[in-house]
Amino acid sequence: MGKKFSIMDVQNAIQQPVEVLLKEMEMEKEIRQLLDDTQIYFDYNLVNFNEQGEMPILKLDLITINREHNHKFLFHSLTGNSKVALLREMIRYIDEYKRQQENYQIDWTNLKEPNKMQSSWFRGNDIFDVLNKFYYGKEKSQFKLFKIELMPMS
Repeated sequence: MGKKFSIMDVQNAIQQPVEVLLKEMEMEKEIRQLLDDTQIYFDYNLVNFNEQGEMPILKLDLITINREHNHKFLFHSLTGNSKVALLREMIRYIDEYKRQQENYQIDWTNLKEPNKMQSSWFRGNDIFDVLNKFYYGKEKSQFKLFKIELMPMS
């Protein structure tokens, strides 16, 4: 039987060894470089922690922020047992996604500004994956999609 965990085992940054924090920072920097000039935010959440002593599960939502129209989109989401493991898996995902996923363009408007048409680019496995990324954290009824186009590979 594995080790039992308690809420006291979940450490914040000040309790982590410096080496772990530096490794996390280094890996976040590598992800930023892999995604070029994209504004990104690393959103970490504890998603599975209970008093039965199961190992805590962390979730990383990598969020992109479009500077032009100030909207957030989900780039990719992962779960794992540590930030380092999540970041390592995210780096692997980025390497793979650049080779294998399709490019889509979505033309849309925010119903609060209906005369302002926007275009956003996404990579995804299919149209449903792209729509999930577009609507991440948003109220669907606030947006009108005009066109979703699969773009040729460049």
